[in-house]
Amino acid sequence: MQEYMLKYIQVYEELRQKMKWKVTDNKILMTIASFYAMNQKPFQMESYQLIAEEIKRHARAFSSIKSESRYIAAAMLDVGFEQAEKQIPAWFAAYDELVSAKFRKGIFTYIAAAVLIKNSGSDPTEYRPIITKAKEIYEGMKKEHFFLTFSEDYPLAMLLAATQTDHVIESNERFYDALNRNGFRKGNHLQMLSHILTLAQEESAEALVSRTTQVFDQFKEVGIKQKTLYYPVMGMLAMIPPAELDMQEVYQAYEQLNQTKPFKWQKDLNATLAASFYVKDKLEHSTFIESSLFTTIETILQAQQAAMTATIAAAVVTTNSNSGS
Repeated sequence: MQEYMLKYIQVYEELRQKMKWKVTDNKILMTIASFYAMNQKPFQMESYQLIAEEIKRHARAFSSIKSESRYIAAAMLDVGFEQAEKQIPAWFAAYDELVSAKFRKGIFTYIAAAVLIKNSGSDPTEYRPIITKAKEIYEGMKKEHFFLTFSEDYPLAMLLAATQTDHVIESNERFYDALNRNGFRKGNHLQMLSHILTLAQEESAEALVSRTTQVFDQFKEVGIKQKTLYYPVMGMLAMIPPAELDMQEVYQAYEQLNQTKPFKWQKDLNATLAASFYVKDKLEHSTFIESSLFTTIETILQAQQAAMTATIAAAVVTTNSNSGS
């Protein structure tokens, strides 16, 4: 797992030196660095900045993507495509298609558009049915949990649609209720956890609930707080076969990040990243994970990244609004 940690710290330091005056929140740089570490994508500052400037150039006047959000979007595109700058027109076209389908304008729709073209290609005739399904999933989420479902859920709804997950709303509700009966608190984080578990369709619901509950207990055992914010991470860790899961390793990575000076005030993001690096490392080195489960875990890692990105983007939007920009 150290290769992911070292890559993350290396890219973060490079970003900090070049961009610390361009962003208002350190979590933006941490998120960007995590993309390159998770995907083991070489980071080249010059080409990355070119992508960010191309996004700004293509954006309409007063678009939210002209702000700091473009730096997150540039990283998403850079790690998702071989020639990211050539995907920018297709990305904006997908965004326009989403807006036409009544997705609200803003950063969360841009993130959803990136998820869409990464998973379904850039041909509108191919991805329009996915947009329709994503809208249906989102409306179903809102019908069941009106006060918990917002634009931040667009990327996850898009991923569920793009991966052709069946019976999304019914499955989500079963997980939501079962986990609540097992001590998980109702709320947005439980809803997100439920959707993440819904992606694992080859596993039985009972087994997933049991394994997620065990992970919840293990958080306390190793010394990580059982925050509702960590529910989606717990679901991701529950994908690892129980005999393979070593929460002590996750804790050690978490503590290493906490003790690294630039990150020590970001314990919540550190917990998410420690778990993500651990799961990615398991996929890379474990001989016990079956190919079907491997694909599912990769998708869940993407879901976790999308959820984390939406959370950080929401903070950026709030900061910019409060500052009057």
